[in-house]
Amino acid sequence: MDRPLVVSEDPDLIDELVRLAAANAVEVHVATDAEAARSRWSLAPLVLVGVDLAARVAGMRPERRRDVVLVGRQLVEADWQRAVTLGAEYVASLPEAERWVIDRLADSGEGPPSNGLVVAVMSTGGGAGASTFAATLAGIAAEECRVLLVDLDPSAGGLDVLVGREGSPATRWEELAATRGRLSPVSLRQALPEWVGVSLLSWGRAGSGRVDIEPLASVIDAGERGFDLVVLDVARWLDPATELALARSHRTVLVTSATVRGVSAAAGLNEVLGDRCASLALVTRRHPGGVSPESVVESVELPTLGDLPHVPALARRCESGEGPALHGSYARAVRRIVPQLGDTHRRVR
Repeated sequence: MDRPLVVSEDPDLIDELVRLAAANAVEVHVATDAEAARSRWSLAPLVLVGVDLAARVAGMRPERRRDVVLVGRQLVEADWQRAVTLGAEYVASLPEAERWVIDRLADSGEGPPSNGLVVAVMSTGGGAGASTFAATLAGIAAEECRVLLVDLDPSAGGLDVLVGREGSPATRWEELAATRGRLSPVSLRQALPEWVGVSLLSWGRAGSGRVDIEPLASVIDAGERGFDLVVLDVARWLDPATELALARSHRTVLVTSATVRGVSAAAGLNEVLGDRCASLALVTRRHPGGVSPESVVESVELPTLGDLPHVPALARRCESGEGPALHGSYARAVRRIVPQLGDTHRRVR
């Protein structure tokens, strides 16, 4: 079995991480430059990147993967931005995080994890229908695999409201605000409300100020370990939480309306998001009197996954809290998109 990978040229940090690994009889590979890490990057069960080499490793644009941790001493909040750029799921500041690092090194000896597919869904503007698309996508995928749907837009009124689970007493973001470190996928699944087989983490109608990046990192990590598909309904602004969500996603889907404003917004976001996403694609929602989906694709210059019909009854269902229907023309269009996102039929431990 492959060993955990330590990437650093700081001899003191290397010695400390090797010592922590030895506490669990775990052997590690050490790469003292970014290029030397390339060959083992995707194979290692855990990658510990020293803050001294974080910028160089990120500049190498390695494959996005889970189980990457940024490690250093006396780290500050600004180091989370390095973690986002690197695609790391967590920042470990030594010596405070020694116990946590030891536990992660021990976990790395358990064999290959069940890596869920993470898909971020972002709207190009109000009324594009990104939340409806994200919920429908999650509901359809849940017919065959375990799905976690995460609401990352505190100002949008709550995905639980959209799908009719507003009255559920189960856990929402407010209860997870203090979460740090490793989160049990089983505990998360049991705590969350469910809609058509989808585990839903939402804000509720009241919303909140923001999603802190540490609990978000813990939730995404647990989602990858315990679910086949994680759908992140992200906000339209690039705050730290959105940056982290995009960095951790395997696919990012822009949902735009087939209007002149929608085309303009999608083109602008394409320029902004290009370097932040591992894979960026477009879904177009048809609009009465709008431009053709073909014109949208030609103007935005993004790969397209498909277009969605304009269904007035769908908006009425969501407004009344019934949630999107998983049948009909809209659902059929989403079903054609699901296989294009990647392998959602993954083994769950």
